[in-house]
Amino acid sequence: MNTALIMLGSNINPVENIETAMEKLTEHFEIVSISSVEITQPVGAYYKNTFHNQALKILSVETADETKAIFKQIEIEMGRTPESKKNGDIPIDIDLIFWNKTLLHRDYERYDFVRRCVDEIR
Repeated sequence: MNTALIMLGSNINPVENIETAMEKLTEHFEIVSISSVEITQPVGAYYKNTFHNQALKILSVETADETKAIFKQIEIEMGRTPESKKNGDIPIDIDLIFWNKTLLHRDYERYDFVRRCVDEIR
């Protein structure tokens, strides 16, 4: 069994969309821990709305690549498109930060809120 630390983020109906994403994730993975929600100002010129961000610790029998593919499918199901990103609207973003204690995503080093959320459930 693999352990993954992931980040969820949304700036469109964030409370509802993060809850929906968690429900969809439970169809594929066991959620072991959930961090507090961090509300952050948008980073980047084209993002308009504040983000809600939350880390989850999940268990997966899949490989890291298979797990990321499931995340991408959930993002698409929830309305994430290249156009929505260009417009600064992120219904849901799911990033794999750690895979079995190996750092895979630089946002952990780049953003304090990612580090706080992930470290809370590590």
